[in-house]
Amino acid sequence: MISLLARLRGRGIGEIRTRGLQQAAVLLERAGLHPDGNEPDEARLRRIIRGPSDADSLLAQFRERRSPAFAAMDDPAAAAARLRERWPDDADATIERARRAANGSFDLLGYRDLSFGHPVDWQLDPVSGRRAPLEHWSRLAYLNHGAVGDHKVVWELSRHQHFVTLGQAYALTGDENFAAALAEQASQWMDANPPKLGMNWASSLEVGFRAIAWTWALHLVRHSSALDATVFRRMLGMLHVHARHLEIHLSTYFSPNTHLTGEALGLLYIGTHFPELADAPRWARLGRKTLLDELPRQVRGDGVYFEQSTYYHRYTTDFYLHLALIERGMGRGTPKPLESALPALLDHIVATMRPDRRWPLIGDDDGGRLLMLKPRDSNDFRDTLALGGALLERPEYCFGAGEPAPELVWLLGAGGPARFDRIGQAEPKVPGGFRESGFFVMRDGWGRDANYLIADCGPLGGLNAGHGHADTLAVEVAARGRPILVDPGTFTYVGTAAERNAFRSSRTHSTVTVAGQSSSVPGTAFRWKQRAESTLAAWNSGPGVDYLEGSHDGYFRLVPPAVHARSILFVHRRFWVIRDVVSGGIHPFEVRWHAGIGIQVIPGTGRDLRFVGDDGAGLYLAASAGTVSAEPDWTSPVFGGREATQAGVTAMAAGAGDTVVSVLIPMAADETPVVTFGAGRVRISTAAGVDEVLLDGGPLRLAETVPIQS
Repeated sequence: MISLLARLRGRGIGEIRTRGLQQAAVLLERAGLHPDGNEPDEARLRRIIRGPSDADSLLAQFRERRSPAFAAMDDPAAAAARLRERWPDDADATIERARRAANGSFDLLGYRDLSFGHPVDWQLDPVSGRRAPLEHWSRLAYLNHGAVGDHKVVWELSRHQHFVTLGQAYALTGDENFAAALAEQASQWMDANPPKLGMNWASSLEVGFRAIAWTWALHLVRHSSALDATVFRRMLGMLHVHARHLEIHLSTYFSPNTHLTGEALGLLYIGTHFPELADAPRWARLGRKTLLDELPRQVRGDGVYFEQSTYYHRYTTDFYLHLALIERGMGRGTPKPLESALPALLDHIVATMRPDRRWPLIGDDDGGRLLMLKPRDSNDFRDTLALGGALLERPEYCFGAGEPAPELVWLLGAGGPARFDRIGQAEPKVPGGFRESGFFVMRDGWGRDANYLIADCGPLGGLNAGHGHADTLAVEVAARGRPILVDPGTFTYVGTAAERNAFRSSRTHSTVTVAGQSSSVPGTAFRWKQRAESTLAAWNSGPGVDYLEGSHDGYFRLVPPAVHARSILFVHRRFWVIRDVVSGGIHPFEVRWHAGIGIQVIPGTGRDLRFVGDDGAGLYLAASAGTVSAEPDWTSPVFGGREATQAGVTAMAAGAGDTVVSVLIPMAADETPVVTFGAGRVRISTAAGVDEVLLDGGPLRLAETVPIQS
């Protein structure tokens, strides 16, 4: 009783009431007694739709309506014409993707040319061949790969991103076959996915994303003769069911992260773009309020998404950019909380951008997108920066994007690219250190040949750290613009525990493992038994030199306890010196360096390694102690796909010492750096000159008698 009362006091009456309503709705749905548990019949359609009662008049009203003013939905033909004019190859590629989708061939996540049968089997995972049963969504164990296959693949198709592609192709060509394919597949989906039954109702986020895709698709084809009035009215009724499901089953308690904000955006989309639905104003208010209320919880004070995932940070930024777009379309301007939050979110994206204008995939990445207007690699966030730059009129974001993205013609209308061009570009002036989230970026320029390092000295993530990895004190490194050491990505959420844990383990990140273990201990697929806690000791970024020092307690669980501390000194245009200390124990440990795809790891004649690309250029590494070798490893560039790579390893036997100093030097193909470790210092000779770094136990620093060679 005392425990129950404590829980009740902790939750608050409002939370208890809402959760109770959700549970009651589930029971009513299972019993077939909930009013939204069935597709609306004719009588219900007349109650939930305001305006003309007959289907033809309703469709005519939808076609003629011009409010809200939003993106290419106002004039798809003009946007399509601009795309053909400026990006003809992208236009052709969009049409080809639409043709394949109309014929039942889909590229989803890391998979190509998937077929779900003819007609489409919306419950099938074609990768495993397993099919989920058509039972109430609350009874489905969708994480049980052995029973239902990979839920991500099933869900990705039923997000209906390809409906948007079909709509784009119709706008580009005027070919009624694309709109007809959209209407046909939508009808098939509604037949095969009755409200509340099956995999595609099991996650409210999927319901929200699907509603957003339907919103775009219907507006893009609204003038098509192939959009049947009866199908449109039926889809409108199902959008009512989608919105009611979101309204009742918001992920306020289950996954109050991007699930909650994505669902709120789905409500906002339905509520603002379908005034034909009687409850639309209420949904719009709830979606908007939820998004704004969640801002301080979802985004840390330094502007970083709280789950410590760069990919989910991008999701969050996109959600709030779309909120800003919708608000402007409604004639309200940017909500005040977004005036500071959006620049903070975008500043972090710019700050973490690699010299090749790609991004590190730190933490989980699920391969999905809010809106698939153009396929992009998982680590390509340029369209987000392009929209942010054009919307906020910030030249540093336009610089990060590099050029206007084709997506702008859809998101901002035909004039979007010209708006981007007018703003111009300027090198960013953003901080490299994000102390609250623990991300620290060292770079010596913004050019394509710059040197770059990002280090993680922060928490594993918010909530249960479900999207975090055991990457404490790990680094990514680009040498002379080329990514050399990278985060391995995610690969899977529901494969075997070994596969899931392998990609989120310390072993596949460029950090230290002690006694063969990870710094954090995995539990289930989205939980951890134990999380490492980081402590930042120093961060200084100045002209020519950056310095970071931190530690974590992830190995304090060992017997005897151990602590890993890492110090990083970056001398711009020259080298990094990284000192790893494992103190408080006599355990064996390894310093691991995970190479990216296409990078070969070549051991030298001593304690050194070369990480090289096809041209022989790359990164030279010399270690002060231990045994140096190369080992096979894996990288997942996209969810569901993986490629064999290599890792460099410096191994220290138990009792052999507690410190390893590693010198990392960007090198050309014909360079042979010389690194000499002496008493309390390291001497580094390169083509640019000779430097010495003091290693006397205090902070790493350049010897005063040896000037930095510029």
